[in-house]
Amino acid sequence: MRLKIPKALMLSFFALYFFAAVGPVLAQYSIKGRIIDAESFKPLSFATVFVSNSSFGEITDEEGLFEIQIPEGEHNLVISFMGYEPFSYSLSTRSLRDFYEFRLLQQPIDLEEREVMGRRDATWHKNLQIFERYFLGNSSNGVKSKIQNPEVLILDAESNNSKLKVTAREILEIKNPNLGFQIKYVLLGFEYDFSSQQVTYSGYPYFVEADIPKRRLKKVTDSREKAYLGSIMHFVRSLYRGNSSEEGFEVHSTEKALNPNWTAPKSDSSQLSSRIEKAIGQTPILPGYIPQWINLPKQPIHDPNELIQTTSDGKIFMTYAAPVYVVYQHEAEDPEFHPYSLRNISPLVRDLGLSGNEELHDRGKFSQVSLLYMRAKAVQLFVNGSYFHPYDIFVEGYMAWEKIGDLLPFEYEPLPKKQRP
Repeated sequence: MRLKIPKALMLSFFALYFFAAVGPVLAQYSIKGRIIDAESFKPLSFATVFVSNSSFGEITDEEGLFEIQIPEGEHNLVISFMGYEPFSYSLSTRSLRDFYEFRLLQQPIDLEEREVMGRRDATWHKNLQIFERYFLGNSSNGVKSKIQNPEVLILDAESNNSKLKVTAREILEIKNPNLGFQIKYVLLGFEYDFSSQQVTYSGYPYFVEADIPKRRLKKVTDSREKAYLGSIMHFVRSLYRGNSSEEGFEVHSTEKALNPNWTAPKSDSSQLSSRIEKAIGQTPILPGYIPQWINLPKQPIHDPNELIQTTSDGKIFMTYAAPVYVVYQHEAEDPEFHPYSLRNISPLVRDLGLSGNEELHDRGKFSQVSLLYMRAKAVQLFVNGSYFHPYDIFVEGYMAWEKIGDLLPFEYEPLPKKQRP
């Protein structure tokens, strides 16, 4: 039987992880400073200052002063203030200063950008739907998440009519009720390519705990754990700790093969508008795309140390050059994802993870399958599940399907069963 191959979800991971918590995730250090205007030297009150991808942060006072308790390690401090360029600063608790002064530059006024920003026509709303679908994600957590200030977005599909590019003039306010967070997201850039159907985006997330009623604590706790298990954060942590198999991950090497279902595409620029219309429908990806080349699983990689190398000073890098399939055995793919699963590519991919997981598959469910590419010779991994540089790991499949709506702060750890509400 010939299998129809939909386009796999693809994502270059988004949070700019310039940090690594190397000790227990407890607030052990304090960073103090002031935020001022770079030209007038006047203090900037109510600026948002935070450690990227964490819940450590606060708002500056009337004198532009702040003080944040942070855990041990290397971090990326981010400052955001309306009308000013976002600012980031790498720091380490091994060499903290007593006091910092950061000077922010005002954002230049871009007349073309302001013109794009000022439009709120039907096309703008369609582009907003595309952005929300590919930025927040299509999982149950992503669908429930809501951008509360979409008016700050600059949605540009005209400068390059084959791509939707999105930036924001202010920090995005995202409500995620399922995971119990209010996310403040400094969006550096988002790009959706209508032709290749690839998504790339980057930015700095800051997590603020929502007020969760006692009756919802268990549901939120369970939702956070589900979002974590099988995620890229979970997998990177397992590689760093050397316990990928124990954590439920299978890794398989690959070989590239010509897709027997591929035919040369017809050149028709008129198809672009129909692609745009389809992109705002019910499907999280555009169906019908058949790649010329596909990666087929070759053999299991039983020792995760084959993927990594450790330097003499204890740093850990992922160095495996070829793409790998990653199967997470302890959780099934969401039924909404089944039409777009990598398992549709080939019977060889479809059968990944079947051995030893009969109980799950007997219930008509299939373990999560993702495909990871390296875009650099080496990517440094950190104990909290982050990695640098984030653009150097490219992901397809289930891990790519889970986006901002499933994102967790780096200090997250699943609660032991005895401590759960």
